[in-house]
Amino acid sequence: MAVANEVAEMRSPATTGKSQAQQQPQPAGQGNGTGQQGAPERDRLRMMMLIRRFEERTVQEYQKPGQKIGGFCHVYSGQEAIAVGIAAIYQKDKDKLINGYRCHGHSLALGMSPRACFAELFGKSTGCSKGKGGSMHFFDAAVGNCGGHGIVGGHLPLGLGLAFAQMYKQTGGVTFCLFGDGAINQGTHNEALNMASLMKAPVIWIVENNGVAMGTQVERSSAEKDLAQRGCGYAMPHYHIDGNDVDVVMSKLGEAVDRARKGEGPSYIVADTYRFRGHSMSDPMKYRTKEEFEKARLRDPIALYRSRLAGSKLLSDEQFEAMEEEVAAEVSEALQQADADPHPALEERFDDILAEQYPYEPK
Repeated sequence: MAVANEVAEMRSPATTGKSQAQQQPQPAGQGNGTGQQGAPERDRLRMMMLIRRFEERTVQEYQKPGQKIGGFCHVYSGQEAIAVGIAAIYQKDKDKLINGYRCHGHSLALGMSPRACFAELFGKSTGCSKGKGGSMHFFDAAVGNCGGHGIVGGHLPLGLGLAFAQMYKQTGGVTFCLFGDGAINQGTHNEALNMASLMKAPVIWIVENNGVAMGTQVERSSAEKDLAQRGCGYAMPHYHIDGNDVDVVMSKLGEAVDRARKGEGPSYIVADTYRFRGHSMSDPMKYRTKEEFEKARLRDPIALYRSRLAGSKLLSDEQFEAMEEEVAAEVSEALQQADADPHPALEERFDDILAEQYPYEPK
């Protein structure tokens, strides 16, 4: 109770500096005042293209004979607008992001190099987690990327803990906690959301709703089919957004972030999207029809944003083609470098696993 009382006393509606709404990037076509017209918009498009190219090369590498990528591997193709929209409003010196196991795209969007990502997939010492985490555990503490987590819903209380620390230390930061529609049915979901609202913790709960929990459709796994309604019992804003439109993601998450920074508490946002690949590499996606897939392709977040920028005269065909070539070259070079990088030394196998000495040697 002492901690709870102390937190209640320190909370104040006053905020310092500009609000998130004032700092929020402008949607495409509304100008940016930062120099070359359309540069931030093209950067966002390029990042979505980079994520897509990285993931498709990952699929190719996983399927090659003599597989170099061990364990499970979950790619992000089709959901890029969510990660890039978050990155556009994310403050690396203050904010935190914590995620489930589909974590490649968010890590790239927050600045992780493709080489560090490939190296982690290949189990190399130059990987973001020194080659010991693999696909599900990309991590970059320097920018507040607190990692991917393999247990469904297991990271929601950790996200709440990060947000509590931000509130307790008065850092002005917020925590973006991302999870899939399957995690909603875990007990941690109820516990974390309830406590977050009681404490008015600065956490943004983001459901990346790609319509299926592994291979089980929402209507077969959730008694309430409207997933935004699953957040209605916790006294926080709860609503859907178009997770394939990067401008919508930036705008609506920006409102939630501004609210959290002012001490008004968490928000619960369902970002509706679609993944173009299976749950993992072993998933043949027999639960999706060809017609459904082709319809979803019409709302590819990269194609949507490219069309918008072209319509706003912020992107030419020549610029797009140049970006495609640059991204392809960057990903290929990163893959070659990671492939040539060394594996961790055998004597390092127990490093970074336990805080205490291992193997245990009694005194």
